[in-house]
Parts: sequence; C-alpha cells; structure tokens
Amino acid sequence: MKKYFLIVLAGLSLTSCEEEISINTPAFEATNGYTFWRATKVQATVDEGNLVIVGADDAENITLYIESYEYGKEYTLGTSNVNVATYSKMENDTVYRYSTSSSTGNGYIKLDPVEKQMPGTITGTFFAEMEVLTGSPVLADESGNPITTVNFNKGTFFQIPLSEVVHPDPENPEDGEPGEGTPKP
Repeated sequence: MKKYFLIVLAGLSLTSCEEEISINTPAFEATNGYTFWRATKVQATVDEGNLVIVGADDAENITLYIESYEYGKEYTLGTSNVNVATYSKMENDTVYRYSTSSSTGNGYIKLDPVEKQMPGTITGTFFAEMEVLTGSPVLADESGNPITTVNFNKGTFFQIPLSEVVHPDPENPEDGEPGEGTPKP
C-alpha cells in the first residue's frame, strides 16, 4: 500500500508543478557590458529600401541603420556612414550620444534569412561598440571615470513589426503626407 501511495504522491507532485511561460514578442534586447538591457518600445521602418530598427526604454535608445537591406546578410559597423548603430541615454536632463561611423566603433548587424522571418516583421542579431560623438557629454561610471565607449553585445531583435514609409505622389496629394508610415503588406 505504501508503494501505491508514493506513486500517487509523486504523480500529484509532478502534475501540480506549473511553469509560467511568458512571451516576449516583439523583442529588442542586448547586454550592455555585463548588464542585461531590454527595450520597452520597438519600431522597424523601411524607407526606399533602407531599414531603421529602434529599441528604447524611458531613458535609453538604440538605433540600427542599414542601407539597402537584404534578408540573410550581415552588415559591418564602424567602416562606413551608411550602416550605423547609435545609442543615446537621457540622464539628469542631459543627453549622451554614442555611435559607430566610418572611423569609430565596430560591430555588425545580421538579419535572419527570409526562411526564418515571419512575414511583416524583422528578426536578427547585432553587436555594437560605439564611441562618444564629438561634442556630446560623456557618461561616467560609478567611480566617476569617463565612459568613452559603450558596448552592446549578444543583441537580438525578434519579430519587430515592419512599417514602410509612404511618400505621396506629387500628382495625387491624397496618397498621404510626407513621412507618414503605413504598415507593410
């Protein structure tokens, strides 16, 4: 009888265990140094083949720019001014700005191949080491030392809805206002 009781008890303990699973879609997250960071607001926009992906929270913003994007392609950062990552942080009414460019920072943005993309969204990974922009104030660490470089690694953006900027036809002004975004079909 003890044997049956133990089996029933084990079965009940297994069935009463419940794992709560939360879904984080869309997502934009990375590790800043050793600190996990997740955007609370995300946006991806296509304008004449150029892709802009933004992840932000109340104080910080990461923006990834890709000129003439293609699924499945990796874009190197820090070698040109067309594929760029930027970071800004608002702290005590001061905005701190960091970026990659043709001569600063490094990293990559990699878009998943079309087979792994959900229609109407964009998914991929990134790594960005960005340097303080000329003229921008410099963040300081806990000891007061200047932070001249920010490093976002293990970055991922997952199923961020794509919208396409619609430029109105000058001959048909009812097509929309300049810069107005509409969802991509």
